Amino acid sequence: MYLIGIKNGVHPLGNTGTLITRYKAAYKIRETAQRFATMYSLTEVYGLTSYPQKLCELNNKDFINYVKQHGIQYI
Repeated sequence: MYLIGIKNGVHPLGNTGTLITRYKAAYKIRETAQRFATMYSLTEVYGLTSYPQKLCELNNKDFINYVKQHGIQYI
């Protein structure tokens, strides 16, 4: 699961904006998402099960729209 953080409408780059977790249980993913949001002061955290190559080629606005449409909101 890829946890994607958004801070005030912007996706921060690097470790501040993306966290990979191997947890399968929903409660552990939610717990990890909460810690991730707290650590980097994120306003939203979404989970994606896959991270296709096309996401790397999108600008920030299109990337956030994709994540909001296809991801699971945790925060």
